[in-house]
Amino acid sequence: MQAMAYQPYARNSSLCAIGSLPSDADMDIAMWNDKFLCLEGPELLRIEAGRGADDTDAGLLDSKFEQLQQYVKQWSGTYEGDRKGTGLTTPVLVRESRKAPSEFDGVVDRSGVRILFQSTNAGDRYKTSSEEKKDEKERSSGGGGAKKSPSYSGTKPFMSNARKEGGMEVLVEKTTGGNIRVRARRCNMDGKTVVKEMSEEVIVRSLKKAVEVWVGARATAGFNKD
Repeated sequence: MQAMAYQPYARNSSLCAIGSLPSDADMDIAMWNDKFLCLEGPELLRIEAGRGADDTDAGLLDSKFEQLQQYVKQWSGTYEGDRKGTGLTTPVLVRESRKAPSEFDGVVDRSGVRILFQSTNAGDRYKTSSEEKKDEKERSSGGGGAKKSPSYSGTKPFMSNARKEGGMEVLVEKTTGGNIRVRARRCNMDGKTVVKEMSEEVIVRSLKKAVEVWVGARATAGFNKD
């Protein structure tokens, strides 16, 4: 509980902790930070893509990191434009991630992409029943109880505020421990966002398969060490 109190990613989160640590477990602050990092988003996938700590050549580690960056960027291009054939049930936009490296996260370098879900049908014009009742009450208020027609100014259409539709951020990271990993986490969320589980599953499954192919190819070529 004391560790949770100092973790910013644990705030406003629901989680359950069970079991116990081995008596000889040596959990330093960096390891605790990494355990709680999965709450940011939350994290949906993590793949260790290279045991860089075993590589004595820093140039080799940087080369692997840059190659994986480009590979993930190329993979994300599958979801740009027409989503036909991607398996997604939701239209998306692909944008570059601007999430900076963080010593707190144990990351010295990172880059990635944001796959942002877009509205469908009514989209951001959709209103919940409570919002519709509130609008009706406002239109009905006024002198003598007579209903007033809504008046608008400017050129903006009458609609509720645009909502965040959710998305997935895919990050390629080089850690302070000298490893390379890929993480996928939810992004572009707020309290009213409806989770697009089917589209998330499609993206996670595709990313996992793609990164495993990349790791396997590098292992065959001798880039990864046991």
